[in-house]
Amino acid sequence: MRVKADIEVLRQIPLFADADAGHLQLLAFSTPRIELESGNVLFQKGSVGGAAYLVLGGTAEIYEDAEAAGKIIATAESGALLGELAMLANAAYGVTVKTTSPFVAKRIERELFIRLAHEFPEFGAAIMRNIVTRLGRSVAALVQVKAMFEA
Repeated sequence: MRVKADIEVLRQIPLFADADAGHLQLLAFSTPRIELESGNVLFQKGSVGGAAYLVLGGTAEIYEDAEAAGKIIATAESGALLGELAMLANAAYGVTVKTTSPFVAKRIERELFIRLAHEFPEFGAAIMRNIVTRLGRSVAALVQVKAMFEA
């Protein structure tokens, strides 16, 4: 029953919104569930992002600095996907995430994600479409901000 619930959470993430239910089931079944106590660092700014985390329960604070001591820039709760860009690009995480309650997440490893996209091209195509759409929206928003600064 957990896999079914995990699929529903995955479906709510824009990155996975257009993916086939069978591919999401495979992803949910293949990813380990992690549980952390309050006060644990999920990942630290600057560390290499080999995985993204789908939050299934609990809350976390997101910090701009590596020490998780500065200003909180956001909070994450069930349904959030953390570290997706670092996972996709195999790049360093750009923020630090620290749990603020008992925390449950699915760890989506880059290798698994890439293997699924390779073995199931339609899965990869659905993900790529969503990334392109989101990038287009971001560029449009930046153009608007630029115009505001120029005005």
